[in-house]
Amino acid sequence: MHAAAVVLPEFALLALGLLLRLRFWRAPGFWVDLERLVYFVLFPVLLFRTTLAADLGTAGTGAVLLAAVGGTLAGAVLGSVVFVLPGGRTAAASGWQTAFRFNSFLALALADDGGPAALALMGVLLGVNVPLVNVLAVTALARATASGAGRRRGRVPAAVARNPLVLATAAGLAGNAAGLALPGLLDTTLARLASAAVPLGLLAVGAALRMAGLPRDRWPAAASLAVVKLLAVPTVALGLAAALGVGRPGAAVVLAFAAVPPATSSYVLAARMGGDGPFVAAQTSLTTAAALVTLPLWLALTG
Repeated sequence: MHAAAVVLPEFALLALGLLLRLRFWRAPGFWVDLERLVYFVLFPVLLFRTTLAADLGTAGTGAVLLAAVGGTLAGAVLGSVVFVLPGGRTAAASGWQTAFRFNSFLALALADDGGPAALALMGVLLGVNVPLVNVLAVTALARATASGAGRRRGRVPAAVARNPLVLATAAGLAGNAAGLALPGLLDTTLARLASAAVPLGLLAVGAALRMAGLPRDRWPAAASLAVVKLLAVPTVALGLAAALGVGRPGAAVVLAFAAVPPATSSYVLAARMGGDGPFVAAQTSLTTAAALVTLPLWLALTG
């Protein structure tokens, strides 16, 4: 019951976002602008502020990071089964990313329930894994789509270097190491912005959910990718955390990172690179719906 109580408010906001898009704010531009606000302003502020003030020296950050990266790489390896299933190479490369990408908004929302230390630690995990998953996903899509593949590969390092979550985490860590502290007025202003990040981010995720675009011949691939992301990745990450001696608070952050469904931005990447956008949108939505069942079960292990 405790684990379900942690997750249900987050999914209630997802459902509210979907309802608002379907019934009230139907203009796509509104939700695109909201997601941009959250991604480029609110979540970077949240990550910077919490990482700057966190005491990361006693959090076992290295072991937690290894466990999270291990889970991500396990998802990439196990998810490659999609390349031998029906659907074609372009669809496979588009969907493959959903086996190891993670919904940063939902991961941060779950970490926020654990307090500032958990949130800062999640920021570190995101800062390292965001570049990793982007390199993997973009490389696969570039190889599967013929036109402009070389140019797209060349843009990967620049895109990763400009990622706002990576930049915010790096700035917070640098300030933390230097012992910097924000002036009271500035800290209060940033706190106001940070408090809006999680609820608005979850509304944006819910509004992005789509179920169209999943024909019958794609169901084996969709089911396989969902099983890898929601079951295999958390199993590997939690097993590594145990093997590395990560304590309960750190293991809870690892699990929150590993067990969330894939990012809805996977669709944007696939569509922009000439992949199978509708399949990715449907696959992400399917996995997010299934996570309503799997997430409480996983979180109960570390609750």
